[in-house]
Amino acid sequence: MVMEKRNHNNPDRLSARANFAVLGGLGTISGVVYLFNFKFYRLFPQFLTRTGIHFYVCLFLFLSVLYLLAVFLILKREAKIGNSWRLIGLILFFAVIFRFFLIPSDPVVLSKDMYRYIWDGRVQQSGINPYFYPPAADELKTLRDDLIFPKLNRKEYPTLYPAGAQMFFRICYLMVGNSVFGFKSISVFFDILTLLVLTALLKAYGFNMERLIIYAWNPLVIFEIAYSGHLEGITVFLMVTAFYLNSIKRKMPGIIVLALSSAIKLYPALLLAAFLNRVDRIKGILTFSATFVLLYLPYVTAGRKIFGFLPTYLNKPSESFNLVVKYLLMGLFPELDYYLLSLLFVVALLAAALVVFFREKHNVQVVRSAYIMVGLLIIFMPAALHPWYVILIVPFLSFFPSVAWLMFSITVTLSYLKYVSPQGIMPIWVLVVEYLPLFAFLGTGYIIKKAVPDPNFSRA
Repeated sequence: MVMEKRNHNNPDRLSARANFAVLGGLGTISGVVYLFNFKFYRLFPQFLTRTGIHFYVCLFLFLSVLYLLAVFLILKREAKIGNSWRLIGLILFFAVIFRFFLIPSDPVVLSKDMYRYIWDGRVQQSGINPYFYPPAADELKTLRDDLIFPKLNRKEYPTLYPAGAQMFFRICYLMVGNSVFGFKSISVFFDILTLLVLTALLKAYGFNMERLIIYAWNPLVIFEIAYSGHLEGITVFLMVTAFYLNSIKRKMPGIIVLALSSAIKLYPALLLAAFLNRVDRIKGILTFSATFVLLYLPYVTAGRKIFGFLPTYLNKPSESFNLVVKYLLMGLFPELDYYLLSLLFVVALLAAALVVFFREKHNVQVVRSAYIMVGLLIIFMPAALHPWYVILIVPFLSFFPSVAWLMFSITVTLSYLKYVSPQGIMPIWVLVVEYLPLFAFLGTGYIIKKAVPDPNFSRA
């Protein structure tokens, strides 16, 4: 009776226990799915005549429902919960488990980029500049094998990856050699570090740290890094670390780390505009530029080849993927040159960055400015928008939860269906399901924010 009375007088304690139990249940069910992943394929005879991608989409959507329920639970109760270390520990525990369960899986169903990472590392370890020759070149014939080489994509083209990525490939190759699982383990290691740094960043700006779940349990983040091993594992870690350094008034070290992130995937370079204010613009630009250029010095012997596949990537319509704005413009103005349109998109993004650059930004406004820039980047991507590119915006959703972007981080995985559609053409319904809710929710959200002040601007 005493216990019943005590519980009755402490509804918050009961609520906390219920939240912990429900979150634990959602995490357990998700963990089972991540553990067995594509092994479930054999349990559903109706999928035996379908492809692995079809099965993955269904698996992903099921996990996404569990994920959205968990996020809704945290966001709805965060005012009552506060910073509960039990919940934070539970979120981190399952986040790590989800990632570990996917490391042993072979990534071939979704993407073969991992094999190119290993190949570029092998080429460098042989003393050859990775920008010199494509994998199919006779000069690299002695490096071919039956494990990595047959799974490479774009064998006739030079590497696409910037200097920072090349250094990362070589270091990984020195550590794990030809091991796909070794490379994936390193990516997961950095992604787990991202969880810790993001938690610290949320705390630094006065946000509830349970919001970490938005990144930690996001199925897109988990699959694309732990299953496919994409470079976003280290890219996002460096990006979030740069923002954390900025939050503790270590701006120049933060800019150096942002330059490292940009030298791996290029896109974070746009976020420099969010970092700089009137008093540090020139110093910040020089620091960023010097760091970026220094990373390219070991590869300058490649001359003009140092740009690798990038010019072709922007100039080749066949490389266009999942770009609704670009598709619409090409349909409305078919006489437009594709490469020119790609460059116009680049210029538009730089113009947006310039606007952000000249605005004064302090405290959490730095994060918000970067969030806006990443959103514009995704909408006006110049060349291709593969699902893993969307990971870049997910850490920012922990600060500024958005129905539009949360849904897009789920629906973007439907774009994989292009690879199993007739003639390899993106189904129109996929673009509609992806982009119509995104633009509708973004528009609605903008109207609401104009009418209701955003409390996040009063933080920190």
